[in-house]
Amino acid sequence: MKITEESMKQQASGQDASAGSQPEIHEAPRQTEREKLRAMAPKDRLWYVWAYYKFHILAVIVAAAVIYSACMAFYNTTFDTALYCFYLNSRGAEVNTGPLEEGYAQFMELGKKELVTAETGYVSFDDSATEYSYAVMAKITALVMAHDLDVMIGDTESTDHYASIGGFVDLEETLPSDVLALIQDRLYYAEDDAGASRACAIDLSGTDFAKESLLAQDKPLLALVAGSERTDHSVNLIRYIFGASAVK
Repeated sequence: MKITEESMKQQASGQDASAGSQPEIHEAPRQTEREKLRAMAPKDRLWYVWAYYKFHILAVIVAAAVIYSACMAFYNTTFDTALYCFYLNSRGAEVNTGPLEEGYAQFMELGKKELVTAETGYVSFDDSATEYSYAVMAKITALVMAHDLDVMIGDTESTDHYASIGGFVDLEETLPSDVLALIQDRLYYAEDDAGASRACAIDLSGTDFAKESLLAQDKPLLALVAGSERTDHSVNLIRYIFGASAVK
């Protein structure tokens, strides 16, 4: 066949016609994530979300935890501690902190944001001291250094130990005369850090407070912690225990 300009034009026009006659191809519309999830079974849906969005989920959880912690920290700043007491070495049943945390709060007519805090622990000061003993002593030291601990109710061993390192005030020098008169015959003397005998604690044996608190030390001794900035509340606690009126 002879190739001419006319034959080439005819061939080209035939190809164009044939191309134009081909059916158009339409892509199926893409599903949105919501549509994909709706079409899945519940089990598959959970797997899909975790597989593709676990890092997003973890990021949201971490962010929520940070926000919650920040909010709680701010909220806690709106509270004030009225009294902080540590019970040491009560070897019987669990100490009942109600007479202190609730009874004293009512006695002083404290507001909801004025806290009375109590903690319990056991310590030993000889070679048998355990890691727990050291942890309790470390916490007490931290509280004292921060001027956050006001009162300690312990046994003779713990009282003698902390008195010997200057941990307690001299009650005969600190207490007002009316309070001193209440407990004069209950004073407990121990040597301080200078080796001098001081009235460092009050024997609570036989008091209603000791009975209701289930104190089981050989001799429950209440001492006022040196460095406390809430001595007025500590003195009122003694008034509360021995039936005197509060001085506000």
